[in-house]
Amino acid sequence: MKVVFVFASLWLSSFLPATTSPTKVRHDFYVSVTDLNVDVNKGVLTGVIKTFPDDWERAMNALLEAKVQRYIALDSTEQYALHASYIQSRLRISLNNEKLPVTFHTTASGPDELYLLFVADYGNKKLEELAGSWLVQSEFLADIYPTQENIIVFHYDGNQKTNSCREGNRYQLMFDF
Repeated sequence: MKVVFVFASLWLSSFLPATTSPTKVRHDFYVSVTDLNVDVNKGVLTGVIKTFPDDWERAMNALLEAKVQRYIALDSTEQYALHASYIQSRLRISLNNEKLPVTFHTTASGPDELYLLFVADYGNKKLEELAGSWLVQSEFLADIYPTQENIIVFHYDGNQKTNSCREGNRYQLMFDF
């Protein structure tokens, strides 16, 4: 009887619309966490974006759809270029209205997450000069997932502030230290 049920389920699933895939998990909310750290020893703002690998892969496939390419088929150099381009176009950081250049460095995988590492160069400023208004605009994955929420954790001189970028605040946050 179980065998009949399995075959019937498979047969019925063949009538599902093409956009519905029983093997792909879809959910209502998408979340990433960006950890920013003012690193006076290195002279840069270090950053790590943590997201879910399946969300990232679907987002990259959506970007490649016009080129009729699949993310998984890209070699590591092409994936790196895609990651760098995406991060640099979706993440903007400024200090006291001065935009900082964001440079993507690498991608690392954890057991259930994907890490995208980058730096934002603030020049030769000393710690005291880094106090002020930091504007973080993170549209990371918001162009792909309308319900995307980007949690930002900002570390500065032993202090930590956390807030959330979402559609309601136009994916912008202000941190004052």
